[in-house]
Amino acid sequence: MRFEIKNLFIGKSKEYKLSNRVLNSAYEKEAQNEIYVSKFGVKNDEQVDKKNHGGVDRAVCIYSQGSYDFLEEKFDIKLKECSFGENITLENCSDSDIYIGDIFSCGETLLEVSQPRVPCFVISKVTGIKNLTKTLVQECKTGFLLRTIKEGNISKSDSFNLEKRVNTKYSIEFISKCYLNPIKYEKEVLELLKIDSLAQDYKDSLKSRLERKIVGIEEFQKDVI
Repeated sequence: MRFEIKNLFIGKSKEYKLSNRVLNSAYEKEAQNEIYVSKFGVKNDEQVDKKNHGGVDRAVCIYSQGSYDFLEEKFDIKLKECSFGENITLENCSDSDIYIGDIFSCGETLLEVSQPRVPCFVISKVTGIKNLTKTLVQECKTGFLLRTIKEGNISKSDSFNLEKRVNTKYSIEFISKCYLNPIKYEKEVLELLKIDSLAQDYKDSLKSRLERKIVGIEEFQKDVI
């Protein structure tokens, strides 16, 4: 299995004015011909909120062109490139094609799929599209994150090549469904909590949602005016 790269991105922190405060975020990014990926993230791609972004389990953020196309067609919206603040946009790919623990080689790197992304309200705020974050979550088109096994450069002409698939049951899209409704998928959630390659922070959130019987979007995913 092989996926082509459409674009590579890195971003610097900017200020965004909300109704009652100022938000700093590196959400808006610029296209690159090459990026360097380390254990802790993409070089020169700022992570303002290190609690919820970046780190060894969230070194690289990917969004698929297939999800862009799905959202544009279903909801009749127009999305700019890097609308979701990703580091890499992949062609011919969707969240249903990617499974937890998948290992990909790309350029000099070796990367492992660690979790679905958990998008926040910033997506709606920066794009100016009402309820876009809510839509991503409800449609389970969240994108996904990877940890770095081998550091190195990735160029726009490189491709993502599947080297190993250890799990054939839990795609990124299906895991997002479990996160959205852990009560409905309780059996699957309990299985997911035992998968070593699923990021610990994500497991903790998934377990908490199940125990507290939380269904649907989180407060931090609702639009902020």
